[in-house]
Amino acid sequence: MIDRIGITIGIDSEDKYKMVYSQLYSMTDEQKHFVPNGKIIVRKGKYTTRLDYYPAYGKSKSERRKIADITIGANKIEGMLGLYRHLTLTLYPQNFRDEEFLRFQEMLSLLLPDYDYAKLFELGKVNYLELAVDNYSHKCHSFLPYRKGCVNSEIFKESTGHLGTTYLGSKKSDIRFRIYDKNKCLIDKGHEPATKSFPNTRIEVALRRTGLRPKELLALDNPFTKLRIADLDQLLALSAALDWQQFLDDARTNGVPYALSKQPNKRRKFRGMIDSVQVGWWSPESIWKDLPKALAKIAPQPSMF
Repeated sequence: MIDRIGITIGIDSEDKYKMVYSQLYSMTDEQKHFVPNGKIIVRKGKYTTRLDYYPAYGKSKSERRKIADITIGANKIEGMLGLYRHLTLTLYPQNFRDEEFLRFQEMLSLLLPDYDYAKLFELGKVNYLELAVDNYSHKCHSFLPYRKGCVNSEIFKESTGHLGTTYLGSKKSDIRFRIYDKNKCLIDKGHEPATKSFPNTRIEVALRRTGLRPKELLALDNPFTKLRIADLDQLLALSAALDWQQFLDDARTNGVPYALSKQPNKRRKFRGMIDSVQVGWWSPESIWKDLPKALAKIAPQPSMF
């Protein structure tokens, strides 16, 4: 699944920038036409202005569903004369319903003809991409995920002591994995869980600065091959040595990269032990076969009119 994708394109003149800026605000005047059951909100920051597009907007957060936002900004870049003016479109494909995305594309064509979706798809650069897969057989924290070469990890801990999302990689990394309980996430936001009979573990990768255009994403290297998953029960049974058991406890509560960083003299040995008990259910190659279907969901669509 594509959970989120950001597409950026440069705005080549101040006049065009002013036009886009003006049109963003005009969208709110026409929102009853574009989103009769939703809302268009303009949020102004110090250096950027963002439009949030909600086809559905209720009183509670669970009734609000955003499928896209548009951001324009201007900033200085080292070595560049003048300002770099740009437009970024961010899509949330998992929130698409019926013909909503098509309607959104038609709105762009009408109000921003120089930056319609077909042009963004053809010429824009993917500056951010979230890809996700759900596992319905294994609960979070019943296994140990890690990535070779990754030195940063964190596991969010709730005030109750409950272990939440596992993060592999820093916020600024070009690649960062997140593993969490998707059912709990949905319930916390007031939604129904995807399943009540099975666990729903979301394995998500966030990519920055891909260097690719949306139309080129089929050529993307499979990032899921970088994620390795070790069987926790087998790891616990490998050795009863106190240092090993303490290492596993640290890895379970702070992540494998963090735990390895605390064992500089045993890092190589412990990494080898982890590598020896990989789970059989993790198959990045099989997952990647569904990429064309995921990309089809964000492809430009012909107008209904």
